[in-house]
Amino acid sequence: MKIYEMNNDERLDYLLKNKYLNAEQVEFLKSQQPLSQDIANSLSENQIGIFALPYGFATDFLINGQDFVVPMVIEEPSVIAAASNAAKRIKASGGFTVETAQHIMYGQIVLENGTADKIDILNKAKEDILKLARAAHPSLIKRGGDVVSARFELVDDCIEVKIGVDTLDAMGANMVNSILEQVAPYVSEMIGSTILCSILSNSGVSQVVKVSAAVDFEQLKTKTMSGQKVAERIVKLTEFSKFSKMRAITHNKGIMNGVDAVLLATGNDFRAEEAAAHSYFIENGNYAPFSDWKIVDGKLIGTLEMPIEVGTVGGAIRTMPMAQLSLAMMKVKSSQELQAVIGSVGLANNLSALRALVTTGIQAGHMSLQSKSLAVSAGATGDEINKISKIMNQSKKYTLAEAKRLLENLRNG
Repeated sequence: MKIYEMNNDERLDYLLKNKYLNAEQVEFLKSQQPLSQDIANSLSENQIGIFALPYGFATDFLINGQDFVVPMVIEEPSVIAAASNAAKRIKASGGFTVETAQHIMYGQIVLENGTADKIDILNKAKEDILKLARAAHPSLIKRGGDVVSARFELVDDCIEVKIGVDTLDAMGANMVNSILEQVAPYVSEMIGSTILCSILSNSGVSQVVKVSAAVDFEQLKTKTMSGQKVAERIVKLTEFSKFSKMRAITHNKGIMNGVDAVLLATGNDFRAEEAAAHSYFIENGNYAPFSDWKIVDGKLIGTLEMPIEVGTVGGAIRTMPMAQLSLAMMKVKSSQELQAVIGSVGLANNLSALRALVTTGIQAGHMSLQSKSLAVSAGATGDEINKISKIMNQSKKYTLAEAKRLLENLRNG
């Protein structure tokens, strides 16, 4: 039986049998209690309840020679289906190859009344500033992290002090902000400039992940189109997105569908990631697609290069049981390994979207998966949902009115 055909208990048994989850974790999922009131109150102001989103998993991700199932939190059924579908095609072609970078997060201290002379003073005191920054978070240094850089620039009439921190497996926002608040008064007094602000930057410029996959033409074919033709059309559409900002935005949104779903499942900050990713691709003044697809030596080659800001320890990640369960399911051992998984999911979702667009169109697969949602919206419950969904997928009539009509017929015998 295929995983998407299983019920919830059967999927949990699959994860248990294949050692992605242990018995305790399976029972936790069955309890349907992802957050206690105490945890919820600690994470949000004026908390009055828990807003739930579906928690599922994508399959067949072969990344740097290692197999993963990937937990994803999203209300759109086609995203997990698309990720799994593309991952299976890529796995059959050799899998994903991913390179990650050192995990550096930058913070900024902005000082008023900047001058070139003040920049000179700061440059001469650079080692003292680094020493103070390291002393501000001794536990980071003890674990092997470091404050790796300090740079000083005149920006308009202000001075920017840019501090780079190797935050290890933490996303590092609170860590960097704490360091900045220790350093800011020192540099302010040194040059006689008022502090305008001290805050981390979500640029992600030093957390760039490079994902690549070579896809055999055989894995791209449809009933009516050869794999080579599909590949050629994917390349053509990708090239078009380089010249059309409107298309590039939607191209990238498809990538972020998968990326954000994994970020949510692991308790990471998807808002920071959205900011980092989109800003990275307007460096030259022109918004661009995050991924590229080319035909090389008879294969479709996909590449994705983008910043991915994540952590596997600290903050909400440590607090939320579901985030801990997600990391356990993937068996990731570091933030860089999580970056590799997230980047691969982004490229997989991109391939599925492009393949659908240049062949049958996006709605064919999308609406067949939405049929269950329409059935639920019409009032169907239990087995009624699958029965109505099946009829709608056969007739291709995807409207709420049709779902209500089918439900009425079903209940009237």
